[in-house]
Amino acid sequence: MKIISILLLALAVSAMLISACGGSSQSSSSPTATTGKVSPTPTSTPSPTPTPQVAHAGQTVDQLLQGLKAHGLPIGASFTYNAANDLNHDLGRPGQYIGKVNFKDTRITSTEQGAAISVSNGGSIEVFANTTDAAHRFAYLQALSKSGVPQFVEYEYLDGVVILRISSQLTPDQAAAYRVALKALP
Repeated sequence: MKIISILLLALAVSAMLISACGGSSQSSSSPTATTGKVSPTPTSTPSPTPTPQVAHAGQTVDQLLQGLKAHGLPIGASFTYNAANDLNHDLGRPGQYIGKVNFKDTRITSTEQGAAISVSNGGSIEVFANTTDAAHRFAYLQALSKSGVPQFVEYEYLDGVVILRISSQLTPDQAAAYRVALKALP
């Protein structure tokens, strides 16, 4: 009788353990085969991140000059440089501007013509292949302008791949009008 009591107790404990652990007396079913075509799970294609448009990328100095004129700025004679007549010998060189035009502001009296037109006669537009080259040139020009040497003092504005240099003979408000017009160009 003692043996039966121990067996019944062991059986009761086992039953309690099985039910406490979530056991089941049901057998698991085996997987069933599917019939027909199996379609792959569609994966989402990530949308491309839009590349921000760099200001003035692809524009020539002459297009930019015409845009400034269209904004009513008093631009007179101008001279567009090429690699052969660039007095700085920078045009087209690695890391330098790829386009340059100097122009006269009609409020400044000067007699210079052609390649002799300088920033002090009005201004200059320099276009670069990329923003890194433009930023390097801009830092160089800023250092010269802040050097304290009067011949190098000018207003400089960087917008995308363009540097706009304006004569220090103009007032800050007159120079700022060029900056505003440049920013407004497409």
